[in-house]
Amino acid sequence: MPVGNIEEINLKTGESTVVQLKGLATAGYQWSYTTDDNKHLVSISKDYLSVPNTIGASADEIFTIKANNKGVVLISFFQKRSWEKNNNATNEKQIKITIG
Repeated sequence: MPVGNIEEINLKTGESTVVQLKGLATAGYQWSYTTDDNKHLVSISKDYLSVPNTIGASADEIFTIKANNKGVVLISFFQKRSWEKNNNATNEKQIKITIG
């Protein structure tokens, strides 16, 4: 993952934030994520934005990040096709969450 351009978000324990990422599911792409060793500091759930009455449109993917414990965690999101094992991500986003 590239190191530059990391978004920083500050949360208090118990607070949540939502990350909305551009969907390309109709082309077979899905967003996934990895975390550093501090993954226990957050809970992450995934959902899709509803796109009513739009034929062939890909829904954006929504990740809700809840702060569980104080500390800092780096989350790296990447968008790729699951069956293309040796392919680099089409899109990437990194977020540094500081929980106080």
